[in-house]
Amino acid sequence: MAEAFYHGKSSLAYWNTSALVSVTDWSCTLTADTAETTAMAASNYGKTRLAGFNSGTASVTCLATGDSEVGEGDSHVLELLRGAANALGGYAGTATCTGWSFSEDKDGVATITYNFMWDGEVINTVTEGSD
Repeated sequence: MAEAFYHGKSSLAYWNTSALVSVTDWSCTLTADTAETTAMAASNYGKTRLAGFNSGTASVTCLATGDSEVGEGDSHVLELLRGAANALGGYAGTATCTGWSFSEDKDGVATITYNFMWDGEVINTVTEGSD
Protein backbone atom coordinates (compact mmCIF):
# COMPACT_ATOMS: atom_id res chain seq x y z
CA MET A 1 0.00 0.00 0.00
CA ALA A 2 1.44 3.34 -1.06
CA GLU A 3 0.52 6.47 0.86
CA ALA A 4 1.16 10.13 0.07
CA PHE A 5 0.47 13.32 2.03
CA TYR A 6 -0.27 16.64 0.32
CA HIS A 7 -1.11 20.11 1.59
CA GLY A 8 -2.14 23.47 0.22
CA LYS A 9 -1.49 26.66 2.13
CA SER A 10 -2.90 29.84 0.53
CA SER A 11 -4.84 27.61 -1.83
CA LEU A 12 -8.39 26.96 -3.00
CA ALA A 13 -11.00 24.30 -2.27
CA TYR A 14 -14.26 23.61 -4.09
CA TRP A 15 -17.24 21.66 -2.78
CA ASN A 16 -19.92 20.69 -5.30
CA THR A 17 -18.37 23.20 -7.80
CA SER A 18 -18.68 26.13 -5.35
CA ALA A 19 -15.59 27.69 -3.80
CA LEU A 20 -15.30 27.33 -0.05
CA VAL A 21 -14.86 30.82 1.39
CA SER A 22 -11.61 32.03 3.00
CA VAL A 23 -9.61 28.78 2.83
CA THR A 24 -6.48 29.06 4.97
CA ASP A 25 -5.13 25.58 4.23
CA TRP A 26 -6.01 22.00 3.35
CA SER A 27 -4.36 18.62 3.67
CA CYS A 28 -5.04 15.20 2.28
CA THR A 29 -3.64 11.72 2.57
CA LEU A 30 -4.11 9.42 -0.42
CA THR A 31 -3.59 5.66 -0.50
CA ALA A 32 -3.52 3.20 -3.37
CA ASP A 33 -2.93 -0.53 -3.45
CA THR A 34 -0.48 -1.59 -6.12
CA ALA A 35 -0.19 -4.95 -7.82
CA GLU A 36 3.00 -6.11 -9.49
CA THR A 37 2.75 -8.05 -12.73
CA THR A 38 5.51 -10.02 -14.37
CA ALA A 39 5.69 -10.91 -18.06
CA MET A 40 8.35 -11.34 -20.70
CA ALA A 41 8.95 -7.83 -22.01
CA ALA A 42 11.82 -5.78 -23.38
CA SER A 43 11.16 -2.83 -21.08
CA ASN A 44 10.88 -2.56 -17.29
CA TYR A 45 12.55 -5.96 -17.01
CA GLY A 46 9.13 -7.53 -17.45
CA LYS A 47 7.65 -5.96 -14.32
CA THR A 48 4.88 -3.40 -14.16
CA ARG A 49 2.98 -1.95 -11.24
CA LEU A 50 -0.74 -1.30 -11.50
CA ALA A 51 -2.53 1.12 -9.20
CA GLY A 52 -5.60 -0.28 -7.49
CA PHE A 53 -8.36 1.33 -5.43
CA ASN A 54 -7.58 4.89 -4.35
CA SER A 55 -8.87 6.20 -1.06
CA GLY A 56 -7.91 8.72 1.56
CA THR A 57 -8.93 11.53 3.83
CA ALA A 58 -8.84 15.31 3.56
CA SER A 59 -9.39 18.33 5.77
CA VAL A 60 -10.04 21.93 4.77
CA THR A 61 -9.67 24.86 7.19
CA CYS A 62 -11.47 28.14 6.48
CA LEU A 63 -11.96 31.37 8.35
CA ALA A 64 -15.37 31.14 9.99
CA THR A 65 -17.39 33.79 8.16
CA GLY A 66 -20.87 32.58 9.04
CA ASP A 67 -22.81 29.34 8.92
CA SER A 68 -21.19 26.03 8.00
CA GLU A 69 -20.90 25.65 4.21
CA VAL A 70 -20.73 21.85 4.35
CA GLY A 71 -23.08 19.51 6.20
CA GLU A 72 -21.93 16.35 7.92
CA GLY A 73 -22.85 13.36 5.77
CA ASP A 74 -23.05 15.41 2.55
CA SER A 75 -21.40 13.75 -0.45
CA HIS A 76 -20.21 15.80 -3.46
CA VAL A 77 -17.14 16.44 -5.58
CA LEU A 78 -14.31 17.85 -3.47
CA GLU A 79 -11.54 19.62 -5.36
CA LEU A 80 -8.35 20.81 -3.67
CA LEU A 81 -6.08 23.13 -5.67
CA ARG A 82 -2.43 23.56 -4.62
CA GLY A 83 -2.49 27.31 -5.24
CA ALA A 84 -4.66 30.16 -6.41
CA ALA A 85 -3.63 29.45 -10.02
CA ASN A 86 -5.20 26.48 -11.81
CA ALA A 87 -1.86 25.65 -13.43
CA LEU A 88 -0.53 24.43 -10.08
CA GLY A 89 -2.97 21.50 -10.20
CA GLY A 90 -4.69 19.68 -7.40
CA TYR A 91 -6.83 16.67 -6.55
CA ALA A 92 -10.52 15.93 -7.11
CA GLY A 93 -12.98 13.16 -6.39
CA THR A 94 -16.26 12.39 -4.72
CA ALA A 95 -15.98 12.74 -0.95
CA THR A 96 -18.25 12.59 2.08
CA CYS A 97 -18.02 15.10 4.92
CA THR A 98 -17.34 13.12 8.09
CA GLY A 99 -17.64 16.13 10.39
CA TRP A 100 -16.50 19.64 11.12
CA SER A 101 -15.15 21.56 14.10
CA PHE A 102 -15.11 25.22 15.09
CA SER A 103 -12.22 26.86 16.91
CA GLU A 104 -11.00 30.30 17.89
CA ASP A 105 -7.40 31.27 18.62
CA LYS A 106 -6.18 33.58 21.37
CA ASP A 107 -6.44 36.58 19.03
CA GLY A 108 -10.12 35.89 18.36
CA VAL A 109 -9.67 34.50 14.83
CA ALA A 110 -12.39 31.91 14.31
CA THR A 111 -11.85 28.96 11.96
CA ILE A 112 -13.87 25.98 10.86
CA THR A 113 -12.26 22.70 9.78
CA TYR A 114 -14.15 20.27 7.55
CA ASN A 115 -13.09 16.60 7.47
CA PHE A 116 -13.72 14.40 4.44
CA MET A 117 -13.29 10.81 3.32
CA TRP A 118 -12.75 10.19 -0.39
CA ASP A 119 -15.39 7.78 -1.71
CA GLY A 120 -13.37 6.38 -4.60
CA GLU A 121 -10.87 7.40 -7.22
CA VAL A 122 -9.02 10.66 -6.68
CA ILE A 123 -7.61 12.29 -9.81
CA ASN A 124 -5.05 15.01 -10.52
CA THR A 125 -6.88 18.05 -11.78
CA VAL A 126 -6.19 21.54 -13.08
CA THR A 127 -9.81 22.58 -13.61
CA GLU A 128 -11.29 25.04 -11.14
CA GLY A 129 -14.66 23.96 -9.77
CA SER A 130 -15.14 21.01 -12.13
CA ASP A 131 -17.44 18.06 -11.52
